[in-house]
Amino acid sequence: MAGHGGARTRSGPMPDPTSERSDLRGLGADIVPLSSKGYHYKPKAFPLSEWVVFDMWKDEDGLHKERDETATDAWNRRERALWRDLWKLPQAIAWHMPKYRYLFNTVALYCRQFVLCETADAKAADRATLARYADTIGLTPQGLRLNGWTIVDDEEKQPKQAASSSGKVIPFKSAKTRYLEEHGD
Repeated sequence: MAGHGGARTRSGPMPDPTSERSDLRGLGADIVPLSSKGYHYKPKAFPLSEWVVFDMWKDEDGLHKERDETATDAWNRRERALWRDLWKLPQAIAWHMPKYRYLFNTVALYCRQFVLCETADAKAADRATLARYADTIGLTPQGLRLNGWTIVDDEEKQPKQAASSSGKVIPFKSAKTRYLEEHGD
């Protein structure tokens, strides 16, 4: 009987790269940190060809298909606006790295699929494809883990003020030290 047993790519919970078990297995070593501030450079040009929207109708002469200039322009403007927005995300830092360059066109396909899913003509399969693209390019928590990326908060941490109004730190002995002082060694 074929098809029994064995691990599957997306079965079960994803390993937590920050856990001790992942450290022991060496899974956390290859995690790529991405700045929460995002990518700050101008994105490259949208790599896909222009999407053409057609107006179709049928009359006594048969089926007619004509390019809809207004809809075509609106579609392509929306794709490019989404493209520019995606290239501001932390994930764009990884998409720019040479080892993840293969995702470049997939990001563009995600844009096209996203715009398709915004239309009334979108099918369930279109939305499922959009979800797969989102995982592939790391836009979901699962996608981040699958790609080995983590978004890190690289904001400067402000030192906490001491609770005392004078700003002095009061020395405090640990429970173990106090116990040993009371009961001897």
